[in-house]
Amino acid sequence: MENITRRLGFVVLPLFIHIIVNCQAEESSEDLYRRTVQSWRSKGNWEPWNEYTVELLTRWDQSSSNSNNNRLQLVGGFEEGILAIEKATVAQGEGINVPRDQTLAQLYDAYGKVLLDLTSLECHQLALDPHTLLIGIESVSPNSSEPSTFLCTENAENALRNAVSLDATNSHAAQLLQTLTGRASAHERKPKEFVAELFNSVADTFDEKLVQGLGYKVPSLVGEAARSLLQSKYNNNKEYKAVLDAGCGTGLAGRYLKPLIDDVKNGGIMIGVDASQKMLDIAGKCTTRAGCGLDGDEKATTKDGGEEEEALYNNLLVLDLEEMTLENTLPRDSNNHQHQGGFDLIVAADVLVYFGNISNLLQTFANLSTKNDNAGLIFSCERATDAEAPLGYRLLPSGRFAHTKQHAVEAARSS
Repeated sequence: MENITRRLGFVVLPLFIHIIVNCQAEESSEDLYRRTVQSWRSKGNWEPWNEYTVELLTRWDQSSSNSNNNRLQLVGGFEEGILAIEKATVAQGEGINVPRDQTLAQLYDAYGKVLLDLTSLECHQLALDPHTLLIGIESVSPNSSEPSTFLCTENAENALRNAVSLDATNSHAAQLLQTLTGRASAHERKPKEFVAELFNSVADTFDEKLVQGLGYKVPSLVGEAARSLLQSKYNNNKEYKAVLDAGCGTGLAGRYLKPLIDDVKNGGIMIGVDASQKMLDIAGKCTTRAGCGLDGDEKATTKDGGEEEEALYNNLLVLDLEEMTLENTLPRDSNNHQHQGGFDLIVAADVLVYFGNISNLLQTFANLSTKNDNAGLIFSCERATDAEAPLGYRLLPSGRFAHTKQHAVEAARSS
C-alpha cells in the first residue's frame, strides 16, 4: 500500500503542477488588461504597459491564423491599451510626457504590426466589431464575398506613423513604415485617406460643434491677419486677386476672406481645396450672404453693402494638399495664361496640425504663389517648445501635430 501511495504521489504531484501552469497560461487578454491597469495605478509609472505590450506580442507570435478568435482578442488587447493611455492623457490634461509617449509608441508600433499580420478574413471580422479602433469600417459590408486586408493595411500605416511621431527613437516602427510605404523615410503626416475619412464622418456637425459649441476663432483670426497683410502691402488700396483656401473644410475661413478679394468681373477668384468631399459639399452651398459660419436668419453683407449674392468660392476641388499644382488648381484665362501667374494669398487655417514635417507642404505653397514679393501665406499651428519636440514637430495626445516656431520659420524660409 505504501508503494502504491508513493507511486500515486509521484503521479498526482506532476499533474497538480501541470494544472497550475495551464491555468496561468490561459489568462485571457481581458484579465491581462485588468491586471495591467491595477499595476499601473499602484506603481504610478508606465512600465506595466511596456510589459503588457511585450506579453501580447509574445502571445501573438505564438498564435496561429487558424485560431481566429484568440488572435482577434489579442488585437483588441492592443486597442484597449492604446485607448487606456489616450483617455488617461486627455482626462489628466497632460502635455508632453516622454516616458508615456514612448510607451504609447510601443503600443502603436505593435498594433501596426499585428494589423499587417492579419489575414483577409481576420481583417474583415475585425472591421465588423463595433468596438474596433479601425477607421473606415463604414465601408465594410457584413456580407462581402471578397474580404480584403486593405483596411487593416491603411490603419496599420496610420498606427506606425503615430508611433514614429510619438517617439522618434522607435526604429522598429520607422523601418516597418518604410517597408510598408516604400519611402526612404517616414512621411510624418496623416495619410490623406485618413484625413478624408475623418472629415467626411464629421462634416454634417462640424460647424455646429466648432463655432457654436467651442467658440472656434481660427477663421476670424485668419481673416484679421489677411486684412492686416493687405493693409501693410497695399495700404488698403488694392484687393487680393487670387486666393487659395487650402484645407478649406466647410468654408469657415472663406467667409472672412471673401470681402478682401477683388470682384470676379475684375479677375478676383477664390479657390477652396480639401481632401473631404462632404466638407466641400457644405462649402459649395455657401454664398456671400448665407452659410459658412452664419446660422439661422443671420446674414452677411456683401463687400459693397449691396444686395448682390454670389457663391463664396469660385471653385472647390477635392485634392491632397501636397499634390496641388498650378495646373490642377488655378484656371487659365482666355489667352490660356495661368491666372495672375499664381495665388497672391494662400491660407491654411487649422491645417498644419495634420502634418509633421511641414517642409514639403510649404514648398508646395511656394510653387503655387505668384513669383513676386507680394505673395502672402497665412497659417495656424499648435505650438511646441524645442524641448517638447526635438524634431521640430510632434504628435499630441489629441492626434494633431504641434510644431516649434523654429521649424515653421525654417521650413518657410527654405521654400
